[in-house]
Amino acid sequence: MISTYSAAIVMTEVVAMGGAERSCLALARWLYENGIESHFVTYEDRVGLERFASHPLSVVQLRPKMEARYKVGALREYFATRKMGPKPLMSGYQPALHASLAQVRGFHCLMHDTPSLFSDAAEAKSLKRRASRWISDKATSRGLKSGGKTIVTSEYLKAETMRVFGVEAVVARMGGLVKKDGFRLRPVQDQLRMFSVSRIEANKRIDWMVRGLAAMEQRPVPLSSRIDWRLDIAGKGSELTQMRALAAQLGLGERIHFHGFVSDEELEQLYDKADLFLMPAVQGYGIPAIEALSRGIPVMLHRESGVSDILLDTPWATVMHGGEEAIVPSLEQATGQAIEGKHLRAPLPNLPTEDSWAAEVTELCGWI
Repeated sequence: MISTYSAAIVMTEVVAMGGAERSCLALARWLYENGIESHFVTYEDRVGLERFASHPLSVVQLRPKMEARYKVGALREYFATRKMGPKPLMSGYQPALHASLAQVRGFHCLMHDTPSLFSDAAEAKSLKRRASRWISDKATSRGLKSGGKTIVTSEYLKAETMRVFGVEAVVARMGGLVKKDGFRLRPVQDQLRMFSVSRIEANKRIDWMVRGLAAMEQRPVPLSSRIDWRLDIAGKGSELTQMRALAAQLGLGERIHFHGFVSDEELEQLYDKADLFLMPAVQGYGIPAIEALSRGIPVMLHRESGVSDILLDTPWATVMHGGEEAIVPSLEQATGQAIEGKHLRAPLPNLPTEDSWAAEVTELCGWI
């Protein structure tokens, strides 16, 4: 039986272990270690969150029929029995929308991404889908304005939250999961090992990296003439097969290695071998960049990753601006600086941690 003092973290549909899921597990771990009760509420947990937790975890699965009205009804019924407990925390846009429609009021929200980050080209062209999104945004806005805090990880998301919902969000920067004493300087030796970890989806721009590296190999002085190199990519997704085929088609099948899903141990091994981390994705934040830097690995990332807010003025980061036309010059700068070791002579930027972020979120939610 979950007590009325337990703080509810709502992740309506858990279908993969992504950044949002990891951040909520980090929050739950910090709460547990500091003696604060919490539990997850979800319609269905398809990944088994307990398997990824380092502490005892309570997960309530409501299991409604997978139609919007039944989902909203299940959420309404659940919170009708918990009116005296701490204000719940919605993890993302869909939980905030469903909580708003379920007449849950005063909830907090971790707005990991705003609609501009997950709207696709078809939606942009469809008047009907744009109208539907507008209605959803207005409904979500009512819930976000009902008394809770809206928490984001970057200045971009703060501006987007004001533009879309008319809500003044609070920025709490997320840290990464790293081993204690995991930092070490990594001068490049005989081979430049590049690394990327993400879902293999269009917004992660894996194809930009592949085509960019292929273009560098076609130049009068190819990268491989300067140094032997390879790129390891961890993660699975709908474009994995397509990206493998693209690398082979461009003659990079022996240099670019797609590992698919990897365990935590395998992920740590890949980080340990890396000299440069690549992340040209568009995303609300970008925890892997923090995790790489915390290990002593310089990064190349896009300005459209929220974490770039704190990485604009350091040789530890190459911040890319613009479209795919900017990938080659950005890769040239990042690989050149890594090979030359410019970052080795500079202090590491001040980075947030999982614990500092969790403590800030807990205070904002009034759970402490």
